[in-house]
Amino acid sequence: MSTTTVMLDPHRQGRAAELPPGTPLPPDHVPVIVARSTAYGLQRVAQLLAHWHPGLGRPWLVVIRDAPLPQLPAVTYRLRALGSRVLDTAHVPYLAALRSAETPADALHHRSVAKAAAALRAGLRITD
Repeated sequence: MSTTTVMLDPHRQGRAAELPPGTPLPPDHVPVIVARSTAYGLQRVAQLLAHWHPGLGRPWLVVIRDAPLPQLPAVTYRLRALGSRVLDTAHVPYLAALRSAETPADALHHRSVAKAAAALRAGLRITD
């Protein structure tokens, strides 16, 4: 999640924040759920959404690819099943550079990560 927060707000302008569990969402923010592209990760999203407070509105779902492999049928099925419960789904490809970065901010120095971050912000309609 920390890496996704930095990808959404690389200049740390307060456009994205990682909130600890139980922290109320600021009224001017849109919730974003981040999950790995695994059957388990998306099952956890479904469990979270089952208890989602309707006053929060529907969240964005950001799915982080966990391996450079084709998406599994179980993942495709769960993404389709979750589609009506989220505003939209944005995908972050598998990025080997994320595995070697010392900090989330360091990862943005890799061209592939910077490009994926820009695509993620565009997908969530966050302007620089």
